[in-house]
Parts: sequence; C-alpha cells; structure tokens
Amino acid sequence: MRLENDVAIVTGASSGIGRAVALTFAKEGAKVACLDLQLKSRCEDETPDTVQLVNDRGGEAIFIKTDVSKSADVKAGVQAIIEKFEKIDILVNCAGIFVRNEIVDVSDEEWAHVLGINLTGYFNTCREVLPMMKDLGEGRIVNISSIHGIRGTSTAVTYCASKGGVENLTKQLAVEYAPLNIRVNAVTPGTIQTEMCQKFLDTPHLRAEYEARTLLPRLGVPQDVANCALFLASEESSYVVGHSLVVDGGWTIT
Repeated sequence: MRLENDVAIVTGASSGIGRAVALTFAKEGAKVACLDLQLKSRCEDETPDTVQLVNDRGGEAIFIKTDVSKSADVKAGVQAIIEKFEKIDILVNCAGIFVRNEIVDVSDEEWAHVLGINLTGYFNTCREVLPMMKDLGEGRIVNISSIHGIRGTSTAVTYCASKGGVENLTKQLAVEYAPLNIRVNAVTPGTIQTEMCQKFLDTPHLRAEYEARTLLPRLGVPQDVANCALFLASEESSYVVGHSLVVDGGWTIT
C-alpha cells in the first residue's frame, strides 16, 4: 500500500498506459480520479471500465469527462476532485495521441490538435494542481513522455515535437518546484503495445523496425510503464527529481 491515503489524478485513464497506471495506483491504496474523454475504452480487452474495475476490487475511483487540451475542462475537473477528495497528492499526465505524417502533409489543425493534447494538456493539468500541492507542502507529478521526445523517428513531427516539450516541461517544473517539496519526473517509454500503437504494430515494416531496435526479445506492455510511474509517485523515489526514466527495452542505448 505504497500510496495509501493519497489522491491521484490520472489523465487518459480509460485505456492503455493510463488505465494500467490507474489500476496500479488504486491497488497501492490511492483514491484515483480518472480524467478522459470517455469512460469506456475502445479496446474490447479493456473491460470492465477502469473505474468499475477499481471499485469492484475494493478501491475508490471516479471518472470525470475531460478534454485536457481545454483549460476550462481541466479547471472544472480539478475543482470537482478537490470537492470530492479535498486534496490532490499525485498527478500522472498520460493522455496522448500519435499521428504519423510527413511535415509537408501536416495541416495547421493536425499540429494544433496533437500539441493541444500531448503538451498543452500537460501544461493545463500541472497549472491547476500545483497551487493545491503548494498548499499541502508536497506533491508528485509524473509526466508520461516518449523516447521520441529525446530521439526522432520518421513521419512523426507532431508527436516528437510534443514529447520533446514534455521532457523540458518536466525539467523546468522540477527546477521551480523541488524547493517546495514537489517532485516532478517523467517516464519515457519506447514501443508499448497499446490501442494507440496497434495500427502501427499491424504495419509489417513498422513493427519490424520497432522489434529490431528493441534489445529485449519483446515489446513493452502498459504495466511496464505503470510500475515505473508508481516508483516515481511513491516515497521510494523521494530523492529523485527532474528525471526521465527511460523504459524502452534498450532502444536508446544502441
């Protein structure tokens, strides 16, 4: 029960990595607020929904429909969480999308959409929870980034740019808020088998690339990321700040 009595926000909690994080945190004793655009995952394997599964297992979770790219949505969601649980100890930013397009084919709307969710969404949630964490005198923020924020990949300019922003947003907030006992870190995954990545994993040449670059004889699963997020959100990492914990099966060391 490493997170007993903690209140955690997890964005993108309905599916994939966010769902794994929410379930893992609840298992460790946290009350979890799941922020997402919809309650139910589109993946048939991810049933029942995250909130129901947490509550069925004896935990406590709530769902708040939230578009993280809209500051008004985030503000209302955070206020509802404070009214329900009276505090916020942990924020895990996980909501994200991955769109492949060569830069010359990226429209203004696509650029704004991806950056809005993947980067502005993180900014919005951090901006809303930090005042509460300052009042509490402590807090933990974990941003789910990507190795493509530190290393490029073809035809993914919007994703790479957004995750590069997440890497530096994490470091900047760590510098500013560590003196206030608020720790900000990132988990930086490689290829993880989620619904978001499935269409790329179903493309033979892309899957072959992912598998060839990953040193371990398997691709990652959401629980691999959730375990690292738990470490960074718990007291086990109490002297870790401004760090990007790479979880990529060895991709970036070659």
